[in-house]
Amino acid sequence: MATTDAAGRPLPLSTDPVDFAQDPTTGDLVIVGGKLQTVAGAGAAEQGIRRRIKRVAGEWFLDLDAGVRWLENDAVTAQQAILAQGFDPAKADAEIRAAILDAPAVTSVASLAIAFDRSTRKAAITFGAVCSFADLSADALVTGAMTVP
Repeated sequence: MATTDAAGRPLPLSTDPVDFAQDPTTGDLVIVGGKLQTVAGAGAAEQGIRRRIKRVAGEWFLDLDAGVRWLENDAVTAQQAILAQGFDPAKADAEIRAAILDAPAVTSVASLAIAFDRSTRKAAITFGAVCSFADLSADALVTGAMTVP
């Protein structure tokens, strides 16, 4: 069993509160009874994957390289941008796989499907990621689907 995730970080426990919970549709923080909720385990891994896929490289001033190179901007050239000139499925696959592997507890990408709609310039993404946790003997499969940007 793995002791580190794909990014080389020690595996979290399945009960570790990894992040504040976000509504998967709106991205808003989840507040119940006036308290911010946290997310752990497979839910944290899925939220981390979604957040990383949606983050546009060049938008966060502290790390312009963080995120997927969806659009051309000051930090991403037209050649690098996935939605720039012509849609390149291989480039999109490599960028999104890297984003998935950067999420906490993710050890590998089990599946990835990307469907690009030229008329709306949006990509529908379906993913499956294998996650490991330090306190569990079996890996977890996290799946999800989303549309970006």
